[in-house]
Amino acid sequence: MHTALLTGGTGFIGQALMEQLKTDRFNGTIRLFSRKGPTSKLPDGVESYTGDVSSYSDLVSAMAGVDTIFHLTGILAETRTQTYEKVHVQGTRSMLKAAKMAGVKTIIAVSAIGASHSAQSRYHKTKAVMEDEILSSGLDVSIVRPSVVFGRRDKFINLFAGLARGLHILPLIGSGKNLVHPIWVGDLVTSLSKLNTDRTIKPTILEIGGPRIYTYRELMETIKSSLKVNALIMSQPPSMLAISAFFQEKLLPTPFLTREMIRMALSDNVAKENHLVTVLNVSPYPLEAYLEANARP
Repeated sequence: MHTALLTGGTGFIGQALMEQLKTDRFNGTIRLFSRKGPTSKLPDGVESYTGDVSSYSDLVSAMAGVDTIFHLTGILAETRTQTYEKVHVQGTRSMLKAAKMAGVKTIIAVSAIGASHSAQSRYHKTKAVMEDEILSSGLDVSIVRPSVVFGRRDKFINLFAGLARGLHILPLIGSGKNLVHPIWVGDLVTSLSKLNTDRTIKPTILEIGGPRIYTYRELMETIKSSLKVNALIMSQPPSMLAISAFFQEKLLPTPFLTREMIRMALSDNVAKENHLVTVLNVSPYPLEAYLEANARP
């Protein structure tokens, strides 16, 4: 019997991974660790632990008997209580400390394409620190760097789809020439499950994306055409959006747009080599097919 702990287990990727592990007939117990407990009854063989990933003491009780940790915790936008430093860096350090204390052998972590100490955004800089901490832990580790992840609970593609349907507007930051390589959450969690069952898969850091690379403008056009809606694509100067983002950060507990999100949108987000296909042998699911299958009348 095997025990796997999913940090960020009740989030978008965590829930998808739980379902994938059950589909793959995971032989053991799945533990979900997150700040918020589950909103529905858990399947047999799944347990829930509530706590803060940056708190070593919260993690210790969830670690007993764990063989593998899927480290999924991450935030795209900071709030007043959840910062990149706290979640990505302190959270990873606390997780590794608790993992070593509990004798955990394997860490499979989700990072992000663009993770680098020289990145423009603090999001990607803290992801790079997270990777360094994991790689230097001395444990058996794999790190998966996806591009933008889409699926039923995502907060990116679904946001734009909602704007297209409801307001018939699709906002574009700047010229829209920067590149993005969106990947379906089902393909991401299939990759994570494969890494759990086959620890010989290399390289240690895998970059994955979907079947197609888009400019942001092409992405908006794809959302329009796939949903069959008439929406106006409105290009906005980054400097003007940054003013709006500044006030949202100051006034809203959960900003709709932040200056960090603007920086990220102005950088390419593409796998250098798509290891989803070349290493993991997964055939990527197209964004167009997802949008058409989930389009509402």
